[in-house]
Amino acid sequence: MAEFTEEQKAAAQAAIETAQKVRAGGELKEGELLDFTSSEGNHYTGVLVFKKLTMSDLMKSGAIKSEILREAGVKDVQLVDNDVLFMAHVISFLEVALYKRPECLLKLKEITEPDLLFHVYGKYQVWEASFRKDFRNASDDNSEDAKREEALVTP
Repeated sequence: MAEFTEEQKAAAQAAIETAQKVRAGGELKEGELLDFTSSEGNHYTGVLVFKKLTMSDLMKSGAIKSEILREAGVKDVQLVDNDVLFMAHVISFLEVALYKRPECLLKLKEITEPDLLFHVYGKYQVWEASFRKDFRNASDDNSEDAKREEALVTP
């Protein structure tokens, strides 16, 4: 019978809790603190509550992005600068991903400081990444199958 260390038990319990949260999908919401000073010297504070996006949410974000670009007069997306496309992506993404937001983020399209939007978008990405397994720090206990050079061929 195998004995497990307290560290292994704690890691297993943490994995179970994370799996339960991930299974919650779009219902998963947690708060993050916003405390940011922009390059223009404005200070923004509040609580950000993100939600894990579903496929439907991603499609809504895409529709908002298209609307932003259309309202800006874009006829051919290939002629638009990548920075502009990324800004439209950030605004549309946050519009859907922010479940609750402080007053300073109520009208995302009217914000004149892009570094605030980039900061909040970065906070979302860090928050979402916390649900992914960190393979670089994973134990080598179960890595024998990964070391084999066989590949599964699928049709």
